[in-house]
Amino acid sequence: MDFRIAIIDTNSLSSIALQSILIDIIPQVEVQIYSSIQQLQDNQSDEIVHYFASSGIVFNNMEFFVPLKRKTIVLCEGDGKLMKENGFRTLNISQPENSLLKELLSLHQMGHPHGHANLEQKHGGGAVSTELSSREQEVLKYVVLGYFNKEIAEKLHITMATVAFHRNNISEKLGSRSLGHLTIYAVMHGIVKIDEL
Repeated sequence: MDFRIAIIDTNSLSSIALQSILIDIIPQVEVQIYSSIQQLQDNQSDEIVHYFASSGIVFNNMEFFVPLKRKTIVLCEGDGKLMKENGFRTLNISQPENSLLKELLSLHQMGHPHGHANLEQKHGGGAVSTELSSREQEVLKYVVLGYFNKEIAEKLHITMATVAFHRNNISEKLGSRSLGHLTIYAVMHGIVKIDEL
């Protein structure tokens, strides 16, 4: 059996961005995008572990979402007070990327403090983790926390060229130079705590 996360939103660009972030956070779960409840129902064949749905879609399809409150995260532009009052968890998608990542990682850790071990076993194993050296982990921590190369060099008592060397190695091992991807990796591997962001 395959497990999926469904993103249901008419805004394609925001759906694609959220899909990319979720794939980084939970690589063992397939993330599918739907523009309507009808499209979701027409293509539903696997178990959906979470629904990320725009507030408009949830509001217009309450009969579908009310029984799925525990699995649903409502995508709001703002605090989503009305949805919270109705017992839904919300995610403010109009906040800056770093804040959005922090909130998504918090939601993930709150809902799955031990990760998705049960999904990994059923799905045939999780993603292969690339090991970073202890020095690379130190450099990654400071990169994610927003330090410049010069500041990292001073903190770790190394040259700026060495910092650049480690940053390049980190990017090659993780397959990305994206600060968002690096932040997700650092939090998911305990290099940085969410409350440090």
